[in-house]
Amino acid sequence: MEIELMQTAGLDPALIGIGLSYGLTSDAFAMRYVPEDRKNRIVQIAGKLASRGGGEDKFLRQAMYWWSVRGPRFWWCEADTYKVATTAQSESTMHTIMHRELTQEDFEYEIPPFMLGQLNGLIEGYRMTKNEEAFLKLKNMLPEGFLQRRIWSLSLANMKNIYAQRKKHRLPQWKIVCDAFVEHTPMWLRGIYE
Repeated sequence: MEIELMQTAGLDPALIGIGLSYGLTSDAFAMRYVPEDRKNRIVQIAGKLASRGGGEDKFLRQAMYWWSVRGPRFWWCEADTYKVATTAQSESTMHTIMHRELTQEDFEYEIPPFMLGQLNGLIEGYRMTKNEEAFLKLKNMLPEGFLQRRIWSLSLANMKNIYAQRKKHRLPQWKIVCDAFVEHTPMWLRGIYE
């Protein structure tokens, strides 16, 4: 499994929003216009609110993260549980699976060589005949360990929730994801993962 942060956005507007509640940003449209002493106060407040929950951490919903994730289908089935304010675009097996021969690197864990041979036989059969039955058989036989890349966008609030629910999960893929979340969250906000 591989996960890589592509981009973040929205944390500054979320901090401006926090500042509004405390009269610290009523005259600012961007963090660059906020005096340093007020910025420090906003960050301090945000750090406290972030770990509270109960709606006091609502600013976390405005900070978005885009991740490139290459994960096994069995992991994606669980990740799809977190659909509130998330979006994923993927390498569709419907459109890409018949374009090339599969190798062991296409799977999270090694599959039996005979199974890989069967899958590639179906791919070759489809390429030669365009027989939809070969395609449907391949989709039916494709192991859950097949790696699929998706661009996954979610908010810091989603990340906080996922971390709380999955940090001690038995699937090691969740540890990889949770570690990436912590690594790419600003130091002053990492309290959301405690």
